Amino acid sequence: MKGLICFLLVVVLYFYGCVPKDKINEYTLVPTNEKIKFNIPNDVSSITDCSQYFLTEDGRQYLCYLSRYNNKLLFYNIDSSTLSFTVQMPVIGPEGVGKILGFLVHNLDTILLKTKQRTLYIIDQFGNLKKKIPISRDIKNGEYGTYIRHSASFTNCLILNDGNIYAGTHLLKNPGPKEIQDYKLCLQIDLMKNQQKLLPMAYPPLGNKNNEPVYSYFSTLFVEDEFIYSFMSSHNLYITKDHKIIKTIPAKSRYIEKDFKLPDFSSGSYQIIAKTVFEHPSYRNFYYDKYRNVFYRFVYPGIEIDMSDNISDLLEYRQIFSIMILDTELRVIGEVLMPKNKYNLKMAFVGKEGLYISTNHIGNPDFSADYSRFELFKLERKQD
Repeated sequence: MKGLICFLLVVVLYFYGCVPKDKINEYTLVPTNEKIKFNIPNDVSSITDCSQYFLTEDGRQYLCYLSRYNNKLLFYNIDSSTLSFTVQMPVIGPEGVGKILGFLVHNLDTILLKTKQRTLYIIDQFGNLKKKIPISRDIKNGEYGTYIRHSASFTNCLILNDGNIYAGTHLLKNPGPKEIQDYKLCLQIDLMKNQQKLLPMAYPPLGNKNNEPVYSYFSTLFVEDEFIYSFMSSHNLYITKDHKIIKTIPAKSRYIEKDFKLPDFSSGSYQIIAKTVFEHPSYRNFYYDKYRNVFYRFVYPGIEIDMSDNISDLLEYRQIFSIMILDTELRVIGEVLMPKNKYNLKMAFVGKEGLYISTNHIGNPDFSADYSRFELFKLERKQD
């Protein structure tokens, strides 16, 4: 009898830990035709690759929007679809912060800025410069000094928690899958003790099937005391609490067929570089939906293009992408291929009502540079 009970227990645990094939397609995202529209000032682009949803303690919803051209953060009230206030920072001078390349709104009194300079800045909603945090030049990451990742929102790498900043590192080159493991992934900055250190977790062996270097960009989410890393050029997701013990979760998109590939920048040919960028896949934005307890991983599958088309427009407005839906265990429970030339891969956010995706795409008949528009998508279980 004991043997039978043990056998049944093993069977139950096995099937509980597996994801049946029908579960992979269990959920989908459904457009609602419910849209929000923000008026864009004349000196601001209607497209940004750096934005953030922020909810205040008293329930106000903001879309925070970076205008790189004039070093300005715009705070749009989502409920009223109005511009509430802006924060413009000088590039040079005593209060200068350099060119803003990314930001994190922790609260309206603590807004973290990252720039190309080896310094992080903390400001408030009024633009008061509260703190400068130079990155120590004594901390080596591999053969180089430590640099902070300063790319766009799809590679968001700033976490502020319990008096510590966790900042993703930037590599000055693209190492191969063996060499890249010599570099650490995250810099911890203790704001109370004014101390900095590289955490022990190294980059995973990123590379393609030919063991060639690939892009090392990544996004970081902090959910339930766990750091979750999503790399641009890896199907896997990586989870850790302490940056010592790491769990690897396979999460491959069904729409990716080609291998990852780094463009040959030494070719000097814009056409060759662009062709590689367009035709090869990458994982992009990575969001946690705390209201529905799911994750969304945006995917560019790579497509053939006509090189006679406007390359700049194609780079700004990707023609197609998909959105993976993952549960709290990071198991894939759905993936939606978005309609061609309708939505903007770079601009989305999660709000109380659902996932909002930008319709600011040059392929849309109603596209206008005067507005930033988003359409609400609802998470739904597929009907049998």
